Amino acid sequence: MMISFPVLLLRLGVAMVLGAIIGLERESTEHAAGLRTQALVALGSSLFTIISAYGFLSFLNIPHVQIDPTRIASYIVAGIGFLGAGSIFLVHNQERVRGLTTAASVWLVAAVGMACGAGLLLEAIATTILALIVLVLLRLVERALTLKPRGKQTLLIETESLSGSTFSQIYESCTSRHVVVEALKVRAEGELDTIEVLCHIPDTTTLTQLIDEMRMQPGVRAVQIQLHNSDKENLMTK
Repeated sequence: MMISFPVLLLRLGVAMVLGAIIGLERESTEHAAGLRTQALVALGSSLFTIISAYGFLSFLNIPHVQIDPTRIASYIVAGIGFLGAGSIFLVHNQERVRGLTTAASVWLVAAVGMACGAGLLLEAIATTILALIVLVLLRLVERALTLKPRGKQTLLIETESLSGSTFSQIYESCTSRHVVVEALKVRAEGELDTIEVLCHIPDTTTLTQLIDEMRMQPGVRAVQIQLHNSDKENLMTK
């Protein structure tokens, strides 16, 4: 029995909204496969499932014709992997693979869309809620477990103009990258002031990003990093 058009729209609409919700989380953290991509994946998977279940009912009365409603669904599961693979890439300078979580979210969104297409709306909503718990809450837990201080570093920032906004900009740049700041000191040297920032920087990528941002601050002449863990390591950027 073919479903009515309002029910069809309901299933498609719920699939699109749930996919967009998961995509919004990916978009907010600047990952690939954001809001529109995830919404389209869920919408397409839902429509494919509806077609698989109801699109060939007219052929049931033809002798010797067999219809397998799960065939299209199985192709969705296999085919969505190609789209998810496009978000996976290797960061050579860090020797890390990135995008696996985004690829997994695309795969999950396809399942949510298929559930909506099959009429399992409550199951699709529950899965979306659980997915958000994994993407949002478990990310916070992961950061709390992995971002542990690995020794102290001192940022030496030479600036021509020193003001209250300079300190707030430095502190915001550090906290936005989860850099723990222990102390801020100012040392006057002629026409230049040197700001000493005692902090914990978790990795070299954060270190590079932080130095680049400090260099872009108005009046900054140079940024120096002193790694307390090794006296021989002293990086200078001008």
